[in-house]
Amino acid sequence: MPLVQITMLTGRTADQKRKLATRITDAMVEEAGARREAVVITFLEVERESYASAGVLMADKGK
Repeated sequence: MPLVQITMLTGRTADQKRKLATRITDAMVEEAGARREAVVITFLEVERESYASAGVLMADKGK
C-alpha cells in the first residue's frame, strides 16, 4: 500500500486537494505500478508560523 504524504501550507480548497489526489494517484498507478485502490494520500497542513524554509519562517518571508 503506497502512502503519499503531502505537507503544505494551509489554504488549499477541497477541490484543489481532490484534483491533487487524483493526479498523484494516477501517477502512482502509471509510473509505480500501484493498484489504484491501494494508494493512500494524506494532506498535512501547517500554518505559516509552523513552516520554515532556508531558516526563515514562512510568516516572516516578504516582510
